[in-house]
Amino acid sequence: MHEMTIVSNILNIVLETGKENNLSVINRIKVKVGKQHHLAPDLMTYAFEYLKKGTIAAPAVLEVEKVPVSLLCRNCSSSFTVEDSNYICPFCGSVQWEMVSGRELTIETIEGER
Repeated sequence: MHEMTIVSNILNIVLETGKENNLSVINRIKVKVGKQHHLAPDLMTYAFEYLKKGTIAAPAVLEVEKVPVSLLCRNCSSSFTVEDSNYICPFCGSVQWEMVSGRELTIETIEGER
């Protein structure tokens, strides 16, 4: 379960950011996760519930937004979203593409109180 390691790193960044901004409590954390990472939001939430105990993020809710894998075909310049691990351009059949989204792993917002 690599979700535990990822969430641990996210929580460490959030706690450090909270400290830098003099937050006494963190209420909400929103992250964007590209589908290319193959992270399960429910496992991320489970790991977060375990790891947050005893920290200023104990009352926090973790919101995970999945970002689809979007590609730009290098052959016909069409954009398409990957469905069912099909990385073939549906417009021209090419397998030469550039990934536009789907690799994200970002902390979008941290909400808390001073």
